[in-house]
Amino acid sequence: MSNYIVRLAKEADLVHIPVIEARAARQFEPYATELEISVDLLSGLTPMTFLKRAQAEKRIWVAAIEAQPVGFIVAKFLLESCFIVELDVLPDYGRRGIGSALIEACCEGARLRNHTQITLTTFRYVPWNIPFYRQCGFEILPPERCSRELKAIVEHEARYGFVQKHRVVMRRLLSKRAERRE
Repeated sequence: MSNYIVRLAKEADLVHIPVIEARAARQFEPYATELEISVDLLSGLTPMTFLKRAQAEKRIWVAAIEAQPVGFIVAKFLLESCFIVELDVLPDYGRRGIGSALIEACCEGARLRNHTQITLTTFRYVPWNIPFYRQCGFEILPPERCSRELKAIVEHEARYGFVQKHRVVMRRLLSKRAERRE
């Protein structure tokens, strides 16, 4: 297993994010037809202006090996939850705990902002998605239990081209930060 560190992203890290995102998106291409989604939509990249703002607001973390980012997570702090906008790891570095470590860093960032839950949307029928997030402590959140903000995100995704029946909202409740003993 490679040694990696998870840290808040630096401005210099942002140029690596589109490469990570594009390579990670290729894993979903075999499911494009089943998900009723175009490969072009799958390979769409998060705008650099969004990434720069997220970096300035300290809501994007990277996993780096020898200072080279190999994964990232970017969040948006909503009124009722911290929402994971994107989580990607280079496929060559998958199944090494990097995605889980990025989620934990994001959870800690959410706790520091006094959030009690972290949410996300993901593909319902991609075989590894829901099991991975469940392993990280997430549960499926039924539509009737979603906040207005989460419903708005789901509607935005639908307008963007993601078919709602193939998507799922997930939530993880956050425990309070453990007090540190000296």
